[in-house]
Amino acid sequence: MKAARRRTFDRPRPPRTDRQRGSAAIVVAIFLSLAVAVLGALDVGNAFFARRSLQRIADLAALAGAQTMDDDCSAPTATARANAAANGFSATAAGQSLTVVCGRWDTATNTAPSYFASANASPLNAVQVRVVRTVPYFFLGPSRQIGATATAQATNLGAFTIGTALAQLQGGLINGLLNGLLGANLDLSLASYQSLAGARIKVGDLMAALGVDTVDALLATQVDAAQLADLMLSALSRTSVADANLQTDLATLQAIAASSLSTSVKFPLGATDTAPGLLSVNLAHTQSAVGATISPFDALVVAAEIAKAGQAPTDIAAGLALGTLQTTLKVQVLQPPVLAIGEAGMNPATQTWRTQARTAQVRLYLNIGLGPVTLPFVGTVGANLPLSLEVAPGQAWLEAAHCATSAAASNSTIGATPGLANVCVGDAPPNLSASQPFSCTRAATLIQVSNLIVVKANAALPAVVPAEDSSTFEFDGIAGNADDYQSANSNAVGSVLANALSGLSATLAQPGALSVTLLGGAFGVPLGPVVSALVAFLAPALTLVAEDVDAALVPLLQLLGVQVGVATIHDLSLTCGVSKLVY
Repeated sequence: MKAARRRTFDRPRPPRTDRQRGSAAIVVAIFLSLAVAVLGALDVGNAFFARRSLQRIADLAALAGAQTMDDDCSAPTATARANAAANGFSATAAGQSLTVVCGRWDTATNTAPSYFASANASPLNAVQVRVVRTVPYFFLGPSRQIGATATAQATNLGAFTIGTALAQLQGGLINGLLNGLLGANLDLSLASYQSLAGARIKVGDLMAALGVDTVDALLATQVDAAQLADLMLSALSRTSVADANLQTDLATLQAIAASSLSTSVKFPLGATDTAPGLLSVNLAHTQSAVGATISPFDALVVAAEIAKAGQAPTDIAAGLALGTLQTTLKVQVLQPPVLAIGEAGMNPATQTWRTQARTAQVRLYLNIGLGPVTLPFVGTVGANLPLSLEVAPGQAWLEAAHCATSAAASNSTIGATPGLANVCVGDAPPNLSASQPFSCTRAATLIQVSNLIVVKANAALPAVVPAEDSSTFEFDGIAGNADDYQSANSNAVGSVLANALSGLSATLAQPGALSVTLLGGAFGVPLGPVVSALVAFLAPALTLVAEDVDAALVPLLQLLGVQVGVATIHDLSLTCGVSKLVY
C-alpha cells in the first residue's frame, strides 16, 4: 500500500525589506515633489497677485496724473504720487519705488508699441508711471523685484474759428449772403442767427446723428450743404450741451434745412491739405475729439463757402447798405475757411502749430451809389464808385490750453494774424474767373448814361492793407460768455479805404484826371463846367463813403470768415480731456 502523500499548502512569504524601503522612497519623493510644487505655486501666486496689485496702482496713478496735465509735469507727478499713496503704495518704503514721466503719446510720430516719448515732447499729453516693489519668495529662493508700468493720455482740446462774427449785421444781409451762396430762400431774423451762433453741438452728437462709431469715419463722410443742415438739426436735437434757446435754435435749423439748400457740391466733413472740408482736426488720437463742440451757425457758413469755392462771383441780392448809399455786391470765394479742433503747442519736428484755423480768401466787387449829381448840359444823373477787394487768408493757432478744477479757472491762448488785403478803385475785370489774378488796372467808371455821358477816373488806385503783427488772446473755459469773441482791431479796412478815397479825391481834382465823354463826343461841348461840378460833388461824396464803409464791410467780411487788418477769434470750446490708459 502506497504511502499517502502529505498535502502541503503554500505559506505567504514575508515581504522583502529592500522592496519596502524602495516603495517608501517613491512615496516620499512624490510627496516632496507635491509639497515643493504647492509651495512653489504659493510663491508664484503671491508674485502674480503682487504684480497684479502693482499694475492696478500704476494704472490708477497714471490716470490721475494725466487728468492734471500741465507744462512742467509738476501737477501730474504730485497727483500720481498722491494717488499711489491713497492706494497703499509708499514710494519711500524700503524695497519700493515710483517713477513718473510726462511725455507725448502720438501714434503718428512715436514708435510702437507704446507710442510714448518723453524727449522733445510738446505739448505734453501723457503720463507714464512705473512702480517697483520687492516681493519675498518664501520657499523658492531670495526675494525679487516686480514692476508694473502704465501710460495714460488725456488731451485738452480747443475749438475755434478766426473771422466769424455776426457783429451788427442786419438780418436781411445775412439772409442775402446765405441765399446767394447756398441757393436758399431764407428770411430769418438777426436774433435767430445770433441765437444759433451761440448753440453748441458735440462732435459725438454728429457721430450719433450720422450713425458712425469713430471720429475718423465722421471726418471721411461726404455731404452737401443740404445734408449738413439735416445732420446739424439731428445732432442739435440730441445734444447734451446746455442750450437755453434750444427750441428757437431747432426752429432756425429746421427753417434752414427746409429752404432748398444747394446739393451740387459734396465735401468731406474733415478738411485735408488737398481738399476743403468743415473741420480741421489735429490730434494724436482723433477719437479724443468726441467731446469737442462746434457752432452750427459757423459750420453752415463754412459749408456755404465750400459750396461756392472757385466759382464765379455770387450776387448778394440784399446789397450792402452804406448809410443812405445803396450798393450792389458780388462775393467770390477762392478758398473757404476752416474750423479748428485740436491740441495746443507746436510740432517739434516741423516747427508748426499743431492746430490752426484759416480765414477765407475772397474777392468782393462793390458798386457804391454815390447819389444823383446835377451837371451842366446834362442834367441830373447817378454817380457810382466801383471798388474791388481781395483778401488773402489769415491764420489762428492754439498756443496753450490749461485745464483746472473749474471752467472759470481753465483757459486757452490763441494767437492770430489777419490776412493781407488789396483794395482797388476801378472797374471789375470782365473775366471774373477765380483762376485769374487779381488786377487793379481798369479805370473806374463813375457815370455812364448811354449816348449822353461817360465819366471815368483815368487810373485805378490800389490800396494795400498789410497784415498786422500777430495778436494773442486769452479765453476762459466757459462757453457762451462775453469773452467768446475777441478782436485786436476793428478799423483797419475803413482807415485804409478812407486814405485811398481821400487820395482819389485829390487826384480827381487834378487837371485831366477825369475822362468825360459827352453826347458820344459828337459835339464840341465845353467840358470844364462839367468837370468842375463833378469835382465839387465827389469830394464830400467820397468822404461819406469812407465814413460808412468800415462799419458795413468789416462785419460782412467777418461773417464770411475773413480778416482784413483785424483779428477776431470766435472761441467755441475748451474741452478738458478725460484720461484713458493707452499702454
